[in-house]
Amino acid sequence: MSHLIDAFARPLSRRAALAGLAGGLALAGCEAAGIRQAMATSRPPHLHATVIASSPRYLCNAVAATQGGTLFLGAPRWELMEDTPCVFRVEPDGALQPFPGGSWNQWKPGGDPTNAFLMVNGLHIFSDDTLWVVDQGVDPTTGTTVPGGQKLVQFDTQTGKVLQVLRWGPDILPPGSAMNDLRIAGDLMFVTDSGLGGIIIHHMGSGETVRRLSEHPLLRATYAKPMRGRDGHIFMDKNGKRPLVHSDMLEITADRKWFYFSCPIGPLRRLPASALLDMSLTDAQLAAKIETVLDMPTMMGTAIDTLDNFYFADAEHGRIRVLTPERKLLTLIEDSRLIDGDALFITADRHMLVPIPQTERLPGNNAGANTLKPPFISLGFMLPETLDGHRLGNVVSSL
Repeated sequence: MSHLIDAFARPLSRRAALAGLAGGLALAGCEAAGIRQAMATSRPPHLHATVIASSPRYLCNAVAATQGGTLFLGAPRWELMEDTPCVFRVEPDGALQPFPGGSWNQWKPGGDPTNAFLMVNGLHIFSDDTLWVVDQGVDPTTGTTVPGGQKLVQFDTQTGKVLQVLRWGPDILPPGSAMNDLRIAGDLMFVTDSGLGGIIIHHMGSGETVRRLSEHPLLRATYAKPMRGRDGHIFMDKNGKRPLVHSDMLEITADRKWFYFSCPIGPLRRLPASALLDMSLTDAQLAAKIETVLDMPTMMGTAIDTLDNFYFADAEHGRIRVLTPERKLLTLIEDSRLIDGDALFITADRHMLVPIPQTERLPGNNAGANTLKPPFISLGFMLPETLDGHRLGNVVSSL
């Protein structure tokens, strides 16, 4: 895997991020110019988040935007949501259009998983403006992975054309694996496995793929610390069973020095990216280089900027926090609407987008009670230039 280190050697380009500062995020169903002006003048502690998308029927746990401002939403087939189209494009009038259309959005149990979404858990748009969709390939009626269903799919955001599909065998995705989220840096793609715990590294040029730290205890959650939502709410089903979600969040610093990762219950950990790519190291030797950064509350989503500020959605307190490179912990925004804010996304023009799936209100996380309150919204706000005197950066580009 000598290609891995070579592909990672080039620093991240900030061209797209800087170019995007002059652009504007298309805010669905709103007067974009007026909202953008309001958000641009807001500063903590009075930072105000605006509803940028609203789904009347399906909860959404992922949101991403092109540099031109087109929004995409990810809507998983969680309980009560089994008939969702899984991915939406938000039209200028706020309407939700299944994307890319056809068989991709119409899968039914027992159907062909080849060109269809089964269980979309994440999506991301990088600086090339293509959309990556993470499909865990799970049949929601059985809870089992459908052969051939687990995949990563890249789309042209304008035409909906499939650019590539990545599927891996049991050497990369053993039984029980569940791809969760991804980041791209140079020619390398990094994917977390929240089913077993592990990190997948894929060289996009050569096609080489490796799996590291598979089922290592430092990448696995335990029952010692429960997932919690607002007001101390403990995630559990009607029988008292609590979820275990293993390595989930991941971020890579702009200089590609550090690889951060965490389970939703924390703690936040990191290891040198150069060590992660060093194939001469065994998993035990690699694990010895892992550092614990911070004990975390339950969190659902993260992001990082070009100044190495680490952002995370604090599900227990309805806020988004910032961990600075000096490990100072700051509060960016608090909002009563942040009910389990999920995968954070920083746009090219420095808006932060936050989907609100209300995860803790699902019966399986709420002792059997359904307390979901539609519509399911996504929020957005402009990042301030500074927070408590500390500078905030731009989006980390993938190219």
